[in-house]
Amino acid sequence: MDMKIFKLLSLALLIGFSACNKEDNPNFVPDQVQTSITEMLNTHMTAYLEKHTGYPGGIAMQVLVHGQPYFAASNFDYPVDAGFHFRAASNTKTFTAAAVLLLHQQGKLNIDHLLTDTIPGTDQLYLPNTAAYAIPYKDEIKIVDVLRHRAGIFDVTNDVIPDTVSADVPYKGQYYLEYVMEQRPDYTFTPEELISVAAITSLSYFEPGTDYHYSNTGYSVLARIIERVSGLSYQDFIVQHIVLPMGLTSTTVPVLGNDQQMPEPYFPGYVFAANEVVDVTESNISGNVAEGNIITTPRDLSVFIRKLLRGEGPLSSSTVNSVMMNVIPSNTTTNNAYGCGLTLTNGLGYGHNGAHEGYLSLMTYDPENDISIVVVTNTWNLSNDMASLFEQLGGLLVDVAYKARSIVKEGS
Repeated sequence: MDMKIFKLLSLALLIGFSACNKEDNPNFVPDQVQTSITEMLNTHMTAYLEKHTGYPGGIAMQVLVHGQPYFAASNFDYPVDAGFHFRAASNTKTFTAAAVLLLHQQGKLNIDHLLTDTIPGTDQLYLPNTAAYAIPYKDEIKIVDVLRHRAGIFDVTNDVIPDTVSADVPYKGQYYLEYVMEQRPDYTFTPEELISVAAITSLSYFEPGTDYHYSNTGYSVLARIIERVSGLSYQDFIVQHIVLPMGLTSTTVPVLGNDQQMPEPYFPGYVFAANEVVDVTESNISGNVAEGNIITTPRDLSVFIRKLLRGEGPLSSSTVNSVMMNVIPSNTTTNNAYGCGLTLTNGLGYGHNGAHEGYLSLMTYDPENDISIVVVTNTWNLSNDMASLFEQLGGLLVDVAYKARSIVKEGS
C-alpha cells in the first residue's frame, strides 16, 4: 500500500471547530435515542452500499451521553458489540500526549524545555547528544512544539526520502518503512531508528514554531522522551499510567514487529480496490509506536476521551483545559486547529482520528454537552482511488458522527 495514503488520511479529518452550548433536554428518551442512532446508521450504510457494490466492511459507533452508552453497527454479517478490537492508528497520539503532559504535571519534565535541555533533577538530556538524534534545529525545538506538530520534524513514516539528500543511504526515493519491510516483514522498528533516519538525512520542513506540519516521527521523539524521563519503556508507561488506571481493559500497546495479530474479538480489516478484497488485519505496527500502534475498542476509546478531557483520568482539569486543549490554527486558510495530541472537529468537539491500512476511525468529545462519539469502519475503499477514500471519510464517518450528535441533542 502506498505510504502517501497514510499522510493524507492523517490530515483528512483535521477540520475546524465551532463551540456548542449545553442544552438539557427534559424530553430525552434513552430507548428512542438508541433506536434512532441504529436506524440512522443503517440508512447511511444502505445508501453507501448502493454506490459501492461489493464493499466488504461495516461501520460501528459508540456514543456516550453523560456516560450513558449507545452502540450501533451496520453491515456486519456476524454479531458485534462495543468490545470488538480495531487499530486506533493516530488516535494513539492522544495517549502519548497525555503521557507527556502527565510527566509535565508531575514536574518530571517541562514542555517548554528544548530537546537539548536537561531533564529536571538529573544530569541527563531529554535526547542523547549523539549523531543518531541530531535532527535539524534540535537545539531550537521545544517539547510543546513536537506535541503540536510545529517542530518541523521530517515525517519518516509518511514521506518519501528525497533523491536529493546528500547522505549516502540506500532508501533514497523510497518510504523507509516500505524499504525495510520488503526485505524483513517481521522487522521491529524502534523510535530511535526512525529519529536517526531524520537525523542522517538532515531533513526537516521549517524552523521550529514557524508553521504546522503533521509528523509521526515527532511522536517517535516524544516516545523517547517518555522513556528517558520515566525510566520505563513507552509500552510500560502507557499501560501502567494511562491504560490500567483509566480502566481500559481491552486496550493493548503492541511494539514488536512479529506481534501482528489482533486480540479476540476483532473487526477484520480490509482493503477494497478494483473489485478485489484484501484482508490486512495482521500488520507490523512497530514502525508506528507512540503515533499509531494502539489497539482498542469503541467502548474503551469513548471512555478514554471522555474521562481524559473531563479531568477524570491521569491529567488534572487544569492541565487539560489550559494546556492540552489549547489549540493553535494549523494554517491561515481554514479553521483547522491542533493542540497537544488533540484536534478541534467542527461541531463535534475535541479528539483525533486514525487511519491504518484497513481501519478508519474518529473519536470526539464535546465538553459543553458531555457527548463522546467513536466511529470506526474496517475497510479502506480504494475502488476509485483516493476519491472513494475521501468520500468514505467525509461522507460516511464524519457524517454519521454529526447525525448521531444531532439525534442525541434532540433526544429522539
